[in-house]
Amino acid sequence: MGTTRDVVVIEGTAQSLPLAAVAPAVADAFAARTGFDPRRSAARMAFIWIRPRRIQAWREENELPGRELMRDGIWLG
Repeated sequence: MGTTRDVVVIEGTAQSLPLAAVAPAVADAFAARTGFDPRRSAARMAFIWIRPRRIQAWREENELPGRELMRDGIWLG
């Protein structure tokens, strides 16, 4: 998602999934990407699955006109 200078706004629905409900390949990909595997944690964990409906991103004022990247679940441009 970029550095802290970048702004990303994601609107959508979120669903909490127990670790056992996530396909092993998805959990493996998450662990490989983030360097953290919640399946190995002693703490109680869950995956949060977000289905985006709208995504906006920008860094500076000049990017505001084209900031909408997804609308109604469809990628724009």
